[in-house]
Amino acid sequence: MTATPEQHDVVEVLTADHRRRLVNRITVEVVRHSVAEEAHLYPTVRKALPDGDRIADQEIEELTEAERILSDLDAVDPLDRRFDPLVQDLMDVVSRHIRGEEDLVFPELRERLTPEERMALGLRVGETTAAARSAPPVTPEGPGPGRTLADRVREQLTGRTR
Repeated sequence: MTATPEQHDVVEVLTADHRRRLVNRITVEVVRHSVAEEAHLYPTVRKALPDGDRIADQEIEELTEAERILSDLDAVDPLDRRFDPLVQDLMDVVSRHIRGEEDLVFPELRERLTPEERMALGLRVGETTAAARSAPPVTPEGPGPGRTLADRVREQLTGRTR
């Protein structure tokens, strides 16, 4: 017997598809970014900056919060009324994270690391992100109950989950 798709309004179908694709892409990019920073940036921040442990922990907490929101988004239908506020929460967390790094962390690194150290760190981060971009795509649907797209991306990039 052939399954037939349910009948839905075309606008709802395509709107949901647009939103889900956008969230899937954002998920991959946020996790890729997190993995690179956790592997290379934050160990350096811990060693090189005064109060580096606190700063690194705060930045990691923001990335963890972003991934939690992404997991919530993964579980919500794109047409659900909770979807757009979750996207706004995600943008707020990501914006706060970016401001924290660009306004505090990066100027401190420029001051405390030599140009050669910054170049070496940039090379390691670049290698990690390049490897992440060349990895086979993670499909939105994956095995395992309770495993979100963010979980599957992190596992693919690092071989581990949070």
